[in-house]
Amino acid sequence: KVDYNCSLADVCRDQHTTFGGMSSWMSRRGYSVKQVKADAVCDYYGGVEPSRPTTFSPSFTQIAPAMLSEEEFSLSGITITFNSGTTISVKRTTPGGVIKMLRDYERKEGDPCIL
Repeated sequence: KVDYNCSLADVCRDQHTTFGGMSSWMSRRGYSVKQVKADAVCDYYGGVEPSRPTTFSPSFTQIAPAMLSEEEFSLSGITITFNSGTTISVKRTTPGGVIKMLRDYERKEGDPCIL
């Protein structure tokens, strides 16, 4: 189930970070909450944008997205420990690569990955 009403404040609370810090970070990198939410929903449905409820209204002002190279958008030195105790260290990847790996793990092992 996708929560179209999830806000940046909800995500910040779950990730134990501040709303102001996250907003500044997103703004500096040209991210928009609306676009990130749309991309996440699109990824969840396998690249197909589902129809949205007519009551949808973004909670934040859209920030014009900037084009980022993969290097600027990459993550380095990631270590993930799965529920089974398996630990994976990744030198460099993208956020999408991490998400794909977690989904593949869930499919293969049948256990949900909780971040």
